[in-house]
Amino acid sequence: MSRYPYTRLFWQSEHSIIIAGPHIQVLDTNTGDVLHSTAKFEADQIASGPIRCAALSACGKYLATSGDDKNLKTWEVNGLKLLNSRGLPKKPTYINFADNNDILIADKFGDIFRYQLYPNSNEVSSGYTRDALASHENPSGGELILGHASLLTTFLLTADEQYIVTADRDEHIRVSWYPQGYTIESYCLGHQQYVSAIHIPSFSPGTLISGGGDSVLKLWDWMSGKLLRNIDVFSAVQPFIVVKAPQKKREWKDEDEDIEPTERKRGRRKRKGKHKEEKSADDGGAEESQDPAMPEGRPGEASTEESEVVFVVHRVASIPSVTPRIVFSVVGATAIFWFSMDDNSEPCIRHEPFYKPIIDFTLEDDGSVWVLLDADLSSQGSWSSAGGGDDSNLVEVRRWTLDNLAASHCPPLALALNSCILPATQADLKVLDLYSDILALPKNVEIEAEDRTQDLSEIAIDDAATADGRSNGGGITKRGLGRLKHKQALRRLQEVGRGEFLDFEPLPADGKRVKSGRGGDTLTGDVGMDT
Repeated sequence: MSRYPYTRLFWQSEHSIIIAGPHIQVLDTNTGDVLHSTAKFEADQIASGPIRCAALSACGKYLATSGDDKNLKTWEVNGLKLLNSRGLPKKPTYINFADNNDILIADKFGDIFRYQLYPNSNEVSSGYTRDALASHENPSGGELILGHASLLTTFLLTADEQYIVTADRDEHIRVSWYPQGYTIESYCLGHQQYVSAIHIPSFSPGTLISGGGDSVLKLWDWMSGKLLRNIDVFSAVQPFIVVKAPQKKREWKDEDEDIEPTERKRGRRKRKGKHKEEKSADDGGAEESQDPAMPEGRPGEASTEESEVVFVVHRVASIPSVTPRIVFSVVGATAIFWFSMDDNSEPCIRHEPFYKPIIDFTLEDDGSVWVLLDADLSSQGSWSSAGGGDDSNLVEVRRWTLDNLAASHCPPLALALNSCILPATQADLKVLDLYSDILALPKNVEIEAEDRTQDLSEIAIDDAATADGRSNGGGITKRGLGRLKHKQALRRLQEVGRGEFLDFEPLPADGKRVKSGRGGDTLTGDVGMDT
C-alpha cells in the first residue's frame, strides 16, 4: 500500500503536529498517541490537494495551512477545530505568524498580505477588493504589506518584529519595515541565482544567512546590507544529491501566471495528451497517461534521458550552544549538513547521512534533529510500497553527542509516526510533487545563456523578416525578431546614463528610524517610496 510521506513537523513539548499530503494529525509528544486527525473528517474539511504551506503560531495554539486550492484555513490545535477558511488571491509560497497571531502570506505574484486570525466584519463583507498598490484583487480583504516584482520564495520577521526580510526568485533579498513594508531599510544583493532559504540565528540577531541556487551560503549584516562572508557548501553537498532534474525538460511557470494546468495549454498540446490517453487505453491501461501540461520528466522519476543536478537550499536553522551551529538541508539530498560558527576561519561542512531523500527537518528545544524522509522513493525513481525495517522509516531522530549527530533510542512519537500510515494512490503522490522546487525555481538557463551570448547588434532586424511573417534564411521568425528588437531597445536604455532618469531622491545618509511621541515610526530624513 502506498502512503503519504510527511512534509512538515511542528514539534512541541506536549503536542506535536504533522502534515502529510492533505492531512493534519495532532499527536501526544510523550506517548505518540494520535489525538486528532483530519483523516477522520468530512471531505469538505480536508484540503482538495496537498498542503503546500503551513505555520504554527508562537503560542502553539493555532495552525494556518494552504495549498493549491488557494484557501487559507485556520485551525485551533486543541481538538483540531477549523476556525475559518478564506480564499486567497494567488497560490501561496510561504506562511508565517506574527506574535499577535496575525497571519502573513507570500504568494506567487510577489505580494505579502496580512490577515487577522479571525476575520472581522469589514473583511467578510468587503468581497473582492484591490489595494491601490496590489498587483491583483484579494477575495478576503487581506492587507497588503509589500510586493516584489518576482515570485516570493520565503520571508521572516525579525525577533522584535520591526522588520520583515523577504527573498525572491530573482536573487533579491530586501529588508523592509514592518508593517510599513513600503519603507525599505536595505537590500542584500549578491546572489547570482534564486534565494530559497533565509535565517537569522538567535545567537547572532544582526546576521542573516541566505541560500538558494548559488554554491555558497551567504552571511549578511542585514541592517546595512553588507555581505560578511561566503561559505562554500556545494562541493560538500553534491555527492549526496540523488534527485535530479531531467535535462532539456525543465519548464517553469512565470510568476505572472496563475492558470490551472488543464486550462493553460490547449489546442495541439491538448490533442497530443488525448492521443496518449488513447494509446494507453489500447495498451490495456498498464501505464498512466502523461499530463500534457506538465514536463514529461520530473525529479525523482525514472528516465532514460540525461539528468542534471539542480542545487536548492531548502531550510536553514541554527542551534545555540557553546559552539553555535548552523544546520541546513538541500532538496533531493540524502544527508543533513551543519557547520560551526565559532570563528572567522573557513568552516568545515559536516554531514549526517540518511540514505533516503530528506524532505524537511525540525529542531527540538535541545537541538535534536527530527528528519522527514522520502522513504518509499526507490533508487529507480518510482514509489514503492511501505515495507519493514529501518529502511521504511518516514521519520528519523538524531541527537548531539559532543560535536556529532548520532542515532539514539527512538522516542514514542517517532515510533508512532513510523507505524501510522495514511494511504495514498500513485496519482496522489504525483500531485504531491515533493521536488517541484527543482523545476520551479531555476529559470530557463539555456535560453538565458543564448540571450547573453548572442550579439543583437549584428542582426539585421529590418531586413530579416519575410513579408509573409515566416522565418527567414537564418531561422528567425517575425515574432522572434520583435522580441529581439524589444531587448535591443531595453539595452540601449540601460547604456544611456544609468540612473539619470530616476525621479526621486535616495534615502539621505542621516535618515534613521525613530519612534515618534505618538508611538508611530518616523524618519529624520526624506524617504523614497519603492514602486
